[in-house]
Amino acid sequence: MRIAKFLVICLLSTALLTGCGQNSANVPAPVAAATLPENNASMPTSIALLLPLQGPLASIGYAVKQGFLAAAQASGNPPHITLVDTTKEPSMQAAYNKAINHNAQFVVGPLSKSHVQTLAGLQLSTPVLALNYLARDISTPLELYQFGLSPVDEAQQATLTAWQSGYRSALIITTNGAWGSQVGQAFAEQWETLGGKVVDRLTLSQNIAALTRQVSDFLQFKPPHKRRTDFDVIFLASDPKMGRQVNPLLKFFYAGDIPVYATASIYSSLSHSRRLDNDLNGIIFCSAPWTIGEHISDSSLYEQLQSRFPEFFKRDRSYYALGVDALHIVQQLPYLSESYVLPGATGQLTLNNQRRIVRELVCAQFRRGAISFLQF
Repeated sequence: MRIAKFLVICLLSTALLTGCGQNSANVPAPVAAATLPENNASMPTSIALLLPLQGPLASIGYAVKQGFLAAAQASGNPPHITLVDTTKEPSMQAAYNKAINHNAQFVVGPLSKSHVQTLAGLQLSTPVLALNYLARDISTPLELYQFGLSPVDEAQQATLTAWQSGYRSALIITTNGAWGSQVGQAFAEQWETLGGKVVDRLTLSQNIAALTRQVSDFLQFKPPHKRRTDFDVIFLASDPKMGRQVNPLLKFFYAGDIPVYATASIYSSLSHSRRLDNDLNGIIFCSAPWTIGEHISDSSLYEQLQSRFPEFFKRDRSYYALGVDALHIVQQLPYLSESYVLPGATGQLTLNNQRRIVRELVCAQFRRGAISFLQF
């Protein structure tokens, strides 16, 4: 089935793309163009897209590719796009050279953090919009811009939202592992930068049976209904499965009156069930507009991709959104700044002075097992 689909895709490729095989792409039918500045003389007419199209990141690469191509076709004056499969190139230098050899005026990608780090060490003659972020202590070439779907963005937005709501003393609860540690640290750093106090932290056990005692001890619960009172907000880094265990325990140990803020990982369109997600009621999280289907820009593009790739879109729509926004960023990069805002599928986008795209997200809350968009 996949082979047959690949052959159909190759046959449907148009002059918008270079070649087939590793450079193949499925070009969506035209949809309404995005709103762009009238002066498009500075927009690149040839773009290379560096993505993994095989291996463990293939599904993500596929989603980014389809979003990028759909946005390009919808722009009204689509650039020539060359696809380079980074899994087929011996090195990032070779992938970048292939893009240059195809006369690319702009390079978008790569996707993995390690590949972006490698690219940052090269001599870049053509500007690059990397689809991931480097550590802030790594120096980057002037030609390298960074854009991605970092959970750090979500943590920072959640803490800012909590701060603006008047909370000041936080408990941080995270899942075990590198991801939980990273998000927990992002919560803490942003909270303390704002002036808040991190009262205590808890790393959740991977043993579900141990959670009840863990949460009880963390909240310093004493029967019948006493608990610690030195906090007024909780930050939670968790997936839906763990969140459905933790949130009821917070209520059970009399912390149900304390607001809980999380990252977008607390919500999954795949496992979403109103019955199951009743256990997440009250949790506030911040996410990309397309991920939660709220406050959507480019709605016609969203609907087209949703109908064209229903199964894949439901699972990977945040990456389709990443591809859409990557095209629009390249087109509007000369205009982007901290004061010029681009309404995007992944958030409200601005460019800071470190050449990093900053996303302002939308926030939602679980209510009666469903998510409700919040306005502040």
